[in-house]
This record gives sequence, C-alpha cells and structure tokens, in this order.
Amino acid sequence: MAHPLRIRLDISADADDDVLDRMAGDLRAELLELDVDSVDRAGDGPLPANAKAGEVLTAGALLLAVAPGVVEGAMAILASWLSRQPRDVEVEIDGQRFSGTVTREQRAALVAAYLARVGPPPADGR
Repeated sequence: MAHPLRIRLDISADADDDVLDRMAGDLRAELLELDVDSVDRAGDGPLPANAKAGEVLTAGALLLAVAPGVVEGAMAILASWLSRQPRDVEVEIDGQRFSGTVTREQRAALVAAYLARVGPPPADGR
C-alpha cells in the first residue's frame, strides 16, 4: 500500500482570521467527502512556554493526507471550491499557487507535476 501524500493547503485572502477559518472549514468538509486519510487544521508549531499545551493553528491552513490515486479528486474539489469564492483567494500547495478557476487540463498538468515531484523514483533508477 502506498504511503499517503501530505499536502498543505494555505488559503490566503484579504480577510480576517475568522473568515479564513470558515473558508478552510468549508473546504475541509468538501475534502472529507473523498476517501482521504485525513484533513486537519494546520499549525505553526508549539505554543510559547507560558501558554496552554497544544499548537498554534494557522488561520486558513489545512493538512491533507491522501493516497496518490485520490489527488486528482482532491484537486477537482479544490478547483470547484476556488471557483465559488466571493473574494480573491489563492491556495498554495508545495510551492505551487492556485487561484480562481482551474481548467480540467490545467488541473491534470498540476496533479501530474505534483505527483512526479513527490512520488517514488522510477523502478529503473532514472
């Protein structure tokens, strides 16, 4: 069984943290409809020493764990979600930025490029 790919989704928009959290929650709910391993709120690391235990959550950030065969479905949901946003929204995945409507061909090319970058090396060693 292939190890799940871990994808960080950072939603950026001209909005306050509450709006970004709502947007991330809406996207998370849609992604959970897929056969994903997990979709969690992303953190920036541990809290300062004088704070309560836990992590600092980053507004508008999600961590997605998904099997390689589900990446294209996740990108389709992401593209559909982006097209329905009332404000200018950008999502960054592994250094690649998505904003607005993404065509099926663009999505396929982005998924292929992402999988080529994070996938295992070819069996013949090239």
